[in-house]
Amino acid sequence: MYMLVNESVCKTCYKIADIITDTESGEIICTNCGMVMSNDKSVQNTSEWRAFDANQMRDRSRVGMPMTLTRHDKGLSTVIGRPDKDASGQGLDISTRSMMQRLRMWDYRIQVSTPTDRNLKNAFQKLDRLKGKLGLPDNVMEKAAYIYRKVQQQGMVKGRTIAATLSASIYVASREAGVPRTLAEIASLSNISDKELSRVYRLIVLNLDLKVPMIDPVKCIAKIANKLELSEKTKRHAISYMHNVKTSGIAAGKDPMGLAGAVLYLSCLHCDEHRTQLDVAAASGVTEVTIRSRCKELNTKIPQLN
Repeated sequence: MYMLVNESVCKTCYKIADIITDTESGEIICTNCGMVMSNDKSVQNTSEWRAFDANQMRDRSRVGMPMTLTRHDKGLSTVIGRPDKDASGQGLDISTRSMMQRLRMWDYRIQVSTPTDRNLKNAFQKLDRLKGKLGLPDNVMEKAAYIYRKVQQQGMVKGRTIAATLSASIYVASREAGVPRTLAEIASLSNISDKELSRVYRLIVLNLDLKVPMIDPVKCIAKIANKLELSEKTKRHAISYMHNVKTSGIAAGKDPMGLAGAVLYLSCLHCDEHRTQLDVAAASGVTEVTIRSRCKELNTKIPQLN
């Protein structure tokens, strides 16, 4: 993207022309002759952010934290600092210090003055803790916060715990983003039962009319393989084998984690890596019976491992 800097005399063609800056490379270019006048980013006098249309150019700002849905106030409110010092670094007198303390108290109360704000603040504090436990990216957190806000607007939080509603929102966001996280995994880290989480999940999908995609079993392979500490050769073989399984249509209607575990177990046998069915089942979050059933079906329908 190019941005207009100013109008000046080019030192190559000696004509008055518009000087533009390539925001990607930092090159300053003459619009008359095309000469690159400078490619040093240190002399670039344009903004450090990028804009792709006029609206983004107008809305960009250099101050304040970015707007986010993962905060109850969307990150737009201000906070009165704790240090009791003035602009010159001198300590405040007793009366001013007391007044600032009252202002901090009322500033905090105003930000969470309604039941909706208190509910959102409590929920998003839990969301921030679950982000670290589940290792989820920011886009999944933003989507989960958006879904939770929609659920709260429709009054579906009433009669249900915040933890269950938030966990169900995280599961929906993970499915939509293609991040392999199971119901049992999220329920365990949220300290709620699988049954309660499943119930709230079905309620959200039904009332919000969501089309939640299935988990890609190929993405589950890397997750299980990392837990089992398998070699890269086994991982690549399992991914290649899983593509054959998906092409044949066997994966339809199967639990992605169970299917990925069975494929990894067969790949371990093919690549001479010793892993028991119990190890694979524990890493996949399924039972040994599931692993055996899937292996038997795969050996019958796709006997050759290419």
